[in-house]
Amino acid sequence: MNRSIILIASVSFLMAGTLASQAAHAAFAISDATTVIADPANKTCPIMGGEVSKDAPSRQFKGVTIGFCCPGCDRKWDRQSDERKIALLAKNSPEAIAAIDAAENAAPKAPVAPDTTVAPDQASAQPSNRAGAQPDAAALAAHPAVQVARAYLIACGKADLNALNALFLDKGRATVSENSIDEGTWETYRDHHLTPEFKTMPGFAMSITKEDVQTFGATSIVRQIGTFSVPDSNQKDIKKAYHAAVTYIVVDDDGTPRIAHLHWSSRAQKKPDAAVAPTTNVQK
Repeated sequence: MNRSIILIASVSFLMAGTLASQAAHAAFAISDATTVIADPANKTCPIMGGEVSKDAPSRQFKGVTIGFCCPGCDRKWDRQSDERKIALLAKNSPEAIAAIDAAENAAPKAPVAPDTTVAPDQASAQPSNRAGAQPDAAALAAHPAVQVARAYLIACGKADLNALNALFLDKGRATVSENSIDEGTWETYRDHHLTPEFKTMPGFAMSITKEDVQTFGATSIVRQIGTFSVPDSNQKDIKKAYHAAVTYIVVDDDGTPRIAHLHWSSRAQKKPDAAVAPTTNVQK
């Protein structure tokens, strides 16, 4: 064979190999970048309870990234049912449950019939997109997790710290978020945020316009949406009205339902002096 032809063929082969290697490297870089961009929604490994490591594998679950503390936990995670995964996250990483709930709320949903939103003492609550149809008003009120959520609002209205402490997992096991800000443990939030607020909002009462519950084994997620009003900081004789949404993750703690994570979100209504619609007040 002509030496020139052999040389040209060799060069062509080497160039093809180089291009293929570059393409493979680029594909790997893209895949690797995709993995890095999606940060874990959890701080604690749901399997072992250790701190999540960036070097360990991760998994996608219900719209969020779940991280682990070490290789191997991901394979144990894969063997769990969805219900068990929810229970593990609720126990070790409740902030991931809040992220899942936020991801599902942000996702497009099918239109809901107009007669499905009610107050808790009326017909029936809106169907859940994860747990099927909601119970009627009486069954909803009797649900242990719903009772815990309502007890929280009642205790806030009374500024009853003892009652509030009894509703949460103790020893730093419960966490709180407010308006997308991590407030730390329940004890930290209670001492540095909630207790000072009691002095500025005596007799707090939230009027619930929508309430539902979703249950996964021993774990439940309760949502309450409504309004409340507090004295205006500048004019004490005028009350400022707020919209509010509260999400509770309630777990079984040796036979007693307790809050593992609470997320409170509120914003002032556009008209500060707007009258609050008469609905169900959770107070005593």
